[in-house]
Amino acid sequence: MPDELDDFQILLQRVCDGSEEAAWELVEKYGDHIRRAVRRSLDARLRSKFDSLDFVQLVWSSFFRARGQAQRFNHPGELVAFLRTMARNKVGMETRRRLNTQKFNVGRERSLDALPDHDDLAPASHEETPVAAAIAREQWNRIMQDHPEHYQEIIRMRLQGHTCTGIADSLGLSERTVRRFLKKLCRESLE
Repeated sequence: MPDELDDFQILLQRVCDGSEEAAWELVEKYGDHIRRAVRRSLDARLRSKFDSLDFVQLVWSSFFRARGQAQRFNHPGELVAFLRTMARNKVGMETRRRLNTQKFNVGRERSLDALPDHDDLAPASHEETPVAAAIAREQWNRIMQDHPEHYQEIIRMRLQGHTCTGIADSLGLSERTVRRFLKKLCRESLE
């Protein structure tokens, strides 16, 4: 028993000193205690929203942020009790947030299949709004006025679905010229 306590104290000292290897050893040795505490505390309504490992990681994150206090534990039982309490507290905070607040309350969620068939619940229209149409028209005019007539024709034909080869043949240009212009136009629109 004394050797086990000595090993425990040495491990905690190494954790306090910042040893990554010691931290992993601590996680492997005591992680299951946290996971079991989380699973016991996690409300059934939240099980589809959270994995127990999410909370385990939160507990370890908090623990290692204040790792200098790790030496206050005299034996493994104290550490396990502390980690379990921390896990229950983190689960409890999230449970209160998800069940008692208006914004995140999972009780307010409704299945789309359970909704009645009403027209007022239909998805929003995909039609363009007047503002979006005006903005698009303004951008279109700006693009068109910045280019000579034969380039404007390339744009019109491309928007109508013509291929670069078809545009080049129709306008008596090389396909390379058409492609280069369209590529330049795309770069300009991204700037």
